Amino acid sequence: MIRSPTIKALRQLFGADAAQAKTLLKMSRDQLLRTPVGAARLAECYHAPTTQDIRMECLNALGGFHGVEGFTTRRGECLYLNAGDTYTPTLVRYGSSYRIGCWGDIAGRHGATA
Repeated sequence: MIRSPTIKALRQLFGADAAQAKTLLKMSRDQLLRTPVGAARLAECYHAPTTQDIRMECLNALGGFHGVEGFTTRRGECLYLNAGDTYTPTLVRYGSSYRIGCWGDIAGRHGATA
């Protein structure tokens, strides 16, 4: 099971839409693809996007962030919702969990690679 923040924690990023964000974090790939954002993401990609990519795109649209971005560290891929600043708390997917944090902290701690 994938770990994710509580609805209470998600409120700091999604406000009144925190419960909907939590629902998106729990949805299966098929459920995500039935959302307008998920279907659009699939349609715009030449190769099928990962479930994590689709989920993050749906969350990005819900929260009004500036897109989904990512980088690779020595420990694996980090996806995050661009909140406008390296050290502004945002939703981060690192390893097998979603958390609220600053992607700059992860890059600094685990070494971002090209």
